[in-house]
Amino acid sequence: MKTKLILAAGTLIILGACNESKYELENLVPEQYHKVMYINNSGTKDLTLYNTGEDNTYNLSIYKGGSEPGLTANVNIGVLPQETVDSEYSLPEGINYKVISPECYSFETTQLSFASEERFKNVTVSINVPNVEKIMANNPEATCVLPLYIYSETDSINVNKDEVFLKITQVLTPTLGFTTTDLTYKPYTIGFTTETAEIDFGLDTDNKWDIDCLFEVDANYVDEYNAKNGTSFVALPDDCYSFEKSVTLASGVTTEKMVVTINGSSLQPIDYMLPVRLKEASLFEVSEKALYPLAIRIVGKEFDRSSWSITANTEEKSGEGVGNGVATSLLDGNINTFWHSQWQGGSINLPHELVVDVKEVVTFSHIGLTERQHAQYKDVKAGEFFVSSDKQTWTSVGKFKAEQVYENQIFPITPTKGRYFKIQITESNREQNSSLAEIYAYGIK
Repeated sequence: MKTKLILAAGTLIILGACNESKYELENLVPEQYHKVMYINNSGTKDLTLYNTGEDNTYNLSIYKGGSEPGLTANVNIGVLPQETVDSEYSLPEGINYKVISPECYSFETTQLSFASEERFKNVTVSINVPNVEKIMANNPEATCVLPLYIYSETDSINVNKDEVFLKITQVLTPTLGFTTTDLTYKPYTIGFTTETAEIDFGLDTDNKWDIDCLFEVDANYVDEYNAKNGTSFVALPDDCYSFEKSVTLASGVTTEKMVVTINGSSLQPIDYMLPVRLKEASLFEVSEKALYPLAIRIVGKEFDRSSWSITANTEEKSGEGVGNGVATSLLDGNINTFWHSQWQGGSINLPHELVVDVKEVVTFSHIGLTERQHAQYKDVKAGEFFVSSDKQTWTSVGKFKAEQVYENQIFPITPTKGRYFKIQITESNREQNSSLAEIYAYGIK
C-alpha cells in the first residue's frame, strides 16, 4: 500500500509538469487512490489520565489525502475488539492488554463525512476516569488500552495509519505545590528597607479552573530544620514580612507567583527563615511540595581590607610563580592570584590555618571565601571559623562546607566581636592541598 501511494504522488508531479498531457488522471492513478483516509496522530501512545471530576479528552485527527483530495469521503471510527488486540498486540509483545469497556469512553461522533473542500476533521474522545480506575483496579496485571481505528465502506484507508493504540499508563489526581522546595538564600545587605521575594507555585497539569490557594507560616518548621540539618536559622519576625494569605491560580495559568514583602529595617546580620506552607486549595490535593523554606541572609557590610594583614601556617613561597602561593595573595583584590599550601620540599598536613588581623574591633557576621579560579584545583572542601580579640583565645563561630564553584561563597557565623578571624581548613578536595583566591569578612562596626 505505502509503495503504491508514493507512486501515485509521483505521477501527480509528472502531470503537473505536463499541462498539455493527453492522458486522463484516472488512466494513471487507480481509482482507490484518488482519496485515502488516515489518522494523522496514529500509532501507539502512552496516556496519563487525571482524576479531575471531569472527563478527560483525547483529540483524534483524521485527514483526507490521495491523488484527488477534492473528492467527498466518508469514514467511521471504532474500537478494536479484545480478540483483535490479543492477536495483533498482546501475543506479539508479550503484554496483557485489556480493552476498556464502553462505559469508559464516548465519541463526539463515530461517522464523518468530508465535503470536497475539507481536508481534515478533529474528533473528541471523552474518557470517564473513575470507570477506567475501576477496571484498572480489577485487572492489576493488565495494561488498559483504548485501541481506536478508522474504516470505510466507500473509501480507501491507509492501513499504515489507521489506528491509535492508547495505552493508559496511570491515573493521577492533580496536585498543587511549590515549583521547588530547595533551600536557596535570598541575600540582602544590612540596613535595607523593603524588598520582595517571589515564590512559584502551581498545578501539575493544564489548569482549566480558578483555584483558590491558602498559605500560612509553619511556626514549628525552623526549629525542626535546625535540629535536622545542624543550622542556626532564626524565624523571621512577624512584623518583618507580609503576604497575601489567599492567592488564586486562574484558569489557563499553570504556575503563579506568591509575593512576600520583607521589611529589613530591624533585621540583624544573621540568617532568617520564613517557612511558607500551602495549607489547602479549593480544588484537588496539596502535593508533597507543600512547604517552601524562604531563607533570608542579612549580610553585614563588607569590611575594607586595605589595612589588613594575614599569616598562614603553610604557604608555597616559590613554586606557584610570582604573586602566587603566599597568603598575601588572598587580600590583593585579584581573584586570578591565589594562596597555596606548601608542597615543595614536603607538604604540611591538614588542618591549614589562615589568620587575619583587621586592625580594629568589629562584629563579624559572615566570612567570604573565593576558590582558586582553576577548572580542577578548587581545593578547599570544609573547615571552621574562629574569632579572637587578642589572637590568643579563639572562639569557634561556625563551620562551613564549600562548593567547587568560581563565585565568592559567603558563610554565616555567630555574630561575634573581635579583631582577628581565623580560617581553619579541615578537609580538602585534593589530598593535603589547600588553595584560595580571596577572602572577605562582613559585619558591623
